[in-house]
Amino acid sequence: MRFAYSTNRGAVRAENQDSLCLAEEVITGDMASADIGGSDDIPMLLAVIDGMGGYGGGELASRILAETFALASSRKIFASSGDPVSDERKLLDILNEASSLMADAAKTEDSHARMGATVAGILVREQYALAFNCGDCRTYRMSCGVLERLTRDHSFVQSLFENGKIDEDGMRKHPKKNVVTSAVSANPPEKPELYARAISRVAEDEYFICSDGVWEALSVSELEGYLGGGFPDSARMLGEALIARGCRDNVSFIWAASLF
Repeated sequence: MRFAYSTNRGAVRAENQDSLCLAEEVITGDMASADIGGSDDIPMLLAVIDGMGGYGGGELASRILAETFALASSRKIFASSGDPVSDERKLLDILNEASSLMADAAKTEDSHARMGATVAGILVREQYALAFNCGDCRTYRMSCGVLERLTRDHSFVQSLFENGKIDEDGMRKHPKKNVVTSAVSANPPEKPELYARAISRVAEDEYFICSDGVWEALSVSELEGYLGGGFPDSARMLGEALIARGCRDNVSFIWAASLF
């Protein structure tokens, strides 16, 4: 896989609570511009994690989840030939493990009792890719210039969208757009809900994973404009555009392309 990635606190937030997982590598903190990387390793796990800013410890929760994904990659838990069902089960195990680690970390700090994070990502295998999410981070596929959302938000506005009350643009602008219905959190009774969707791999396909700060800032057509500019040259332009837009939220993305 080739990938371009960026994470930034945006124009308003005092800190960046997002994290990125690129296989065994964890990226945190502010990046001035998008960076480029790549790997021939398959399977490949990529994820964007968004710490929940409404509660204390969002940055810690984000890092714990990113590190749990990276540790799973380093342990080669997806190394054996798999299938979407077993892969989904392993991904859910990772979310639950991170939730337990958050609960342990919260025991030493009362303000972190409800800390949590949302996530989206993709697990790429030889024959298929498994897009997944928990919360309102998203994974898209870019094919023939068209951006297709592969994940399903766990959010209040997703239910409005599915009931035909608002469209995709309405999801970006609704006053309750940040109300999520599932997350990976330190609160043990609240088990994370995982959405996963397997798709066949096509050589020309590209994958775009992002935090809610990105898809709320730019419309689908605007994202298609940047992603259609050619990988990976347009990645830095996209990162700069998000910062210039004056985003109120942290903005993070991974843009990945297949290598066959």
